[in-house]
Amino acid sequence: MQLTSAQIQLQQQIELAITQGKFNDAHYILVSNLTQDPTGHFSYFLLAQVNLAVGDKNKAQKLLEKALSITEQPLYFAHLAKIAVLTGQLINAQQYINKTLNSEYDDAIYNDLIANVLTRLGHYQEALNWQKKAYLRDSSTPQISYNLAIGYKVMGEFDKAHNLLKQLITKHPLYFQAHYSLAELNNTDSATTHLAQLKTLVKSELATQDNHYAQHAIALNYEHKKDYKNAFIAFNASKNTINQLVKYNPDQHSQFCQQLISFSQQFSTTQTDNTFAPIFIVGMPRSGTTLMEKVINQSAAVQGVGELNDIAQLCQGGNKQILNSEVLTAAYNNKDTVEQLNNYQQRVSQLVAPSLRICDKQPFNFYYIDLILAAFPQAKIICMQRGQQASCIANFRQLYNPASAFHHYSYDLNNINRFYDDYCSLINHFASTYKNNVLIMQYEELVTEPACNTKKVYAFCNLEWKADCLDFYKQQSPSATASKVQVRQPLNNKAINYWRHYDFAINSL
Repeated sequence: MQLTSAQIQLQQQIELAITQGKFNDAHYILVSNLTQDPTGHFSYFLLAQVNLAVGDKNKAQKLLEKALSITEQPLYFAHLAKIAVLTGQLINAQQYINKTLNSEYDDAIYNDLIANVLTRLGHYQEALNWQKKAYLRDSSTPQISYNLAIGYKVMGEFDKAHNLLKQLITKHPLYFQAHYSLAELNNTDSATTHLAQLKTLVKSELATQDNHYAQHAIALNYEHKKDYKNAFIAFNASKNTINQLVKYNPDQHSQFCQQLISFSQQFSTTQTDNTFAPIFIVGMPRSGTTLMEKVINQSAAVQGVGELNDIAQLCQGGNKQILNSEVLTAAYNNKDTVEQLNNYQQRVSQLVAPSLRICDKQPFNFYYIDLILAAFPQAKIICMQRGQQASCIANFRQLYNPASAFHHYSYDLNNINRFYDDYCSLINHFASTYKNNVLIMQYEELVTEPACNTKKVYAFCNLEWKADCLDFYKQQSPSATASKVQVRQPLNNKAINYWRHYDFAINSL
């Protein structure tokens, strides 16, 4: 679908109105067009973008479906795939994006959108190919250049990512997200140069998110220079502004976890003979979940499906963004919750061959262990646990998306410490309750004695252990997590004592 000049002009008019927050104006223009021409599929498409901009994904989805009922255009399928990804409908997203892959339509924004959807679906090499196509069409748009650099990082092409990010911040020095990603890849020499540039840029007051990226980049560069006290000051500056916005309440979370344990102690469900035997890897972020995933996925009997949000969405019903006491009560008291989880089995079964077991590495599924095992009594759940000091520092050093409520604990070191205690209480309870289904694996033990402990994990999961399960790093497989560098190395204990660089901060807890 090549846009006509009239369509391009209308799109520009609507995009400007959205940028300026004039949603009613944009809505009026498009509805007027549709009143005159009810078959105006492009107006339906643009109206979907207006609704998406105001946060109404359901209405946007219906409008795109209406546009597609008039004419099936790859552009509309691509945007429908985007909404499906945003709402956790990954099977639908895959079906929609398949409709676009052989299209002759060639536009930078369109190619970039397809790449982003493919990334969310875990097709990283294919996503990188589309990202390159987007860049070839438009190398001047910062976001397209940045997305290509991230694609290179995910695929382990760190030099290409580093060079592209350097070019990007040279052209757009206030693109602080790019500064952060560049800082991750720096060495001692490049960190010195980058640090000087950043210090100049942060002299003026920055927007909250820009400050978050900039201070985190400064911290990472100080780490490259082994200046950990200044790194901690910068990490603190990065986290503090976000912490004031998210207003995480550690007491409330502790009470929630105790309530969950109380519900669990009284929880009973009808036995099921379901033989579906998924493997779940859960844990606090930065606890070794990605390493464990790579080890498990080396088995010829297992296929990884990444970090699916389906369990949380099915357990939480209509409250997809919030997990609190009210939602928890509803999940445990609603007899349909366990039945709803059968939809998870149906969805993931479409992602893998019938003979294979799936491995789902959504870290926060530890909140739903009772419900998972009620639906899938043959499931195996590996709970990763790292030393407390190491976990606290690793989470404090990591930059998370403030929009993710699951990570709101991570913006204050004391809150991280409290969250760690809550997590341990939960997994200790579940491990003692479900001895045949839940295994706690210590990160430090895994990396210190890999053969012994991977054999233990494989036996627990009823998998045949082979020595090559330790050779995951040779696969050069993509990684979109914070462990993208570590998973390209053999299991090692280099990170065990890294937290000691920050013992001056840990000692104050």
